[in-house]
Amino acid sequence: MVAVYGACASVGLACVVQQASPDPAPAPAVASMIPYLVADADGVKCVVIRFKIQPKWHVYWSNPGDNGSAPTVKLSLPAGWTRGQMEFPRPQVLGNAEERNYGYEESMDLMIPVVAPVGDAPRTIAVTATVDWLVCKTSCQMGRANLSADLTMEPNRKLDPVNPRAYPSKLPPGIHTTLEGSPSKGTLVIAGSAESFGATPVRFIPDSMGGVEFSYGTGPFLAKQIGKSVTLQIPFEIKLEDAVDGPPRIRGLILTGERETDPAYRIDIAAPGVPASAK
Repeated sequence: MVAVYGACASVGLACVVQQASPDPAPAPAVASMIPYLVADADGVKCVVIRFKIQPKWHVYWSNPGDNGSAPTVKLSLPAGWTRGQMEFPRPQVLGNAEERNYGYEESMDLMIPVVAPVGDAPRTIAVTATVDWLVCKTSCQMGRANLSADLTMEPNRKLDPVNPRAYPSKLPPGIHTTLEGSPSKGTLVIAGSAESFGATPVRFIPDSMGGVEFSYGTGPFLAKQIGKSVTLQIPFEIKLEDAVDGPPRIRGLILTGERETDPAYRIDIAAPGVPASAK
């Protein structure tokens, strides 16, 4: 917008033209805290960090893929409360065959389970969170938010998402997993009937875990279907020297179908032959 002090022109004086600076571009991603505790599919109360993301930008899943970085959240809870492992919704498969990423466009709700001490049933709890994330398009930017809120304890209130996505669940009875091979090198085998998986294609994406290296990179790994049987075979190696977060585990998601609302199933298995005390 241009403002002209035009009165000076009528008396022969030099006019001053002021041009306002353009509005700053919106941040590519903004994080906020939903003002109530959400009940997840198992009824567990969760703090929810919501990301709103500008078009064509994305933030990352717990395993970002070939590059990137997952969001982190440091929570401060009332005395006696504890937090669980963050629950990411089913991610989108981004990028191409040469550079694969897993993440989210438009929005993402990150759910963090919290547990009250026995006998504590307040109406609200005071929560603060420091949230850090990487958001990327053709370039990347770091983001940070320091959030605080008094979250209401409403019974069994469900998440009201901006962009509905499935959250991973336990394997249904018709899908089975086994680990074959030696303690240092093996194969994750996932098998079941096509009816048990429910939707096609069926793919596996590995989650991040120190000490486990999947032989064919970040995936996704596509299942084979013969008749009514669906099978995935994913080779891996165990490298104890890289297990900085505890004993290695085989972790990942089974993605069924192509839609973000199609079921996703969680895999989390102790690596074979690795003692619980391993580094």
